[in-house]
Amino acid sequence: MNKDLVLREYLAIERTKLANETTLLAYIRTGLYFLVAGSTLGHLIVSDFWKIIGTPMIVIGLLIMLLGIVRYLRLRKSIEVSKRNIGNSSEAFIKAVIND
Repeated sequence: MNKDLVLREYLAIERTKLANETTLLAYIRTGLYFLVAGSTLGHLIVSDFWKIIGTPMIVIGLLIMLLGIVRYLRLRKSIEVSKRNIGNSSEAFIKAVIND
């Protein structure tokens, strides 16, 4: 088995893990934006509209964060399954990929 290919597969999985973590942080950041907006706009701007919109924005923020966590956990599980398959590629597959 080509050790360079195994290393390349391992590094690709590590990059995928980092991208997954970055995506989780983006979901959390977006959710926090909605939480902050929903909780402060109703208090800062004296208007019935913002008081009514504040609660749904808080709920949306929590849902976005929950969605991000669920997607992160699902993808992390999938990545771990892929990690177990490193180095199990057949010689025919490797030759087909590198057009040999």
